[in-house]
Amino acid sequence: MEILNQLSSQKGDKTEDCNKIVAEKCIANPKNLADIVIGLEDNKNKKLQSDCIEVFTIVSETKPDFIVPYADNVLSLLYSKETKTRWEAAHTLSYIADKVPDIISSILPVLQSLVEKDKSTIVRDYAMDTVANYAKVNAETSEKSYELLKYALELWGEKHAKQVFKGFNYVLDNRSNYKAEINLLVQPYLSANKKIVATEAKKIIKRTEK
Repeated sequence: MEILNQLSSQKGDKTEDCNKIVAEKCIANPKNLADIVIGLEDNKNKKLQSDCIEVFTIVSETKPDFIVPYADNVLSLLYSKETKTRWEAAHTLSYIADKVPDIISSILPVLQSLVEKDKSTIVRDYAMDTVANYAKVNAETSEKSYELLKYALELWGEKHAKQVFKGFNYVLDNRSNYKAEINLLVQPYLSANKKIVATEAKKIIKRTEK
């Protein structure tokens, strides 16, 4: 429990520096994560909760396997009223999505709701990253994620196209029968205003025309 006192909000640190230090300690000794989960589930202390899910995000970026046992603990935070908590929860899930496909499958409606309704671009980005990374697992997950990827592209266009196109690439790895349809969906983005979107669109078009 002492490790909770070392988090940014508890030390009066307005930056994420203390959280990064705690995350490093959790990577060095994963047993510390059991204490972080206690703070993660403290719905009365929103700042502490936000710190804890940020620690999870930092750890999951390099050590996703350490976070997998706690995947279920992250899910409820997708409903948090705190924007940063929601986006860190979605961000954490994006890093472990391919390792917990059953869990991601169960929350696809929640992710769709975030993509549809969340006012935060960052939350929507990470929700789509989660869907995209879920697509990489196998043909079944590609099938399930594909409809949501298409829907997000239709709903938001260029805004989240980078995340959608990442998902399309994974779908193509597992479902080559979607080549023609993906080609048609991506064609309009060859002249996208965002350079990264246009660049990724060109790469996908090349894949679909082989």
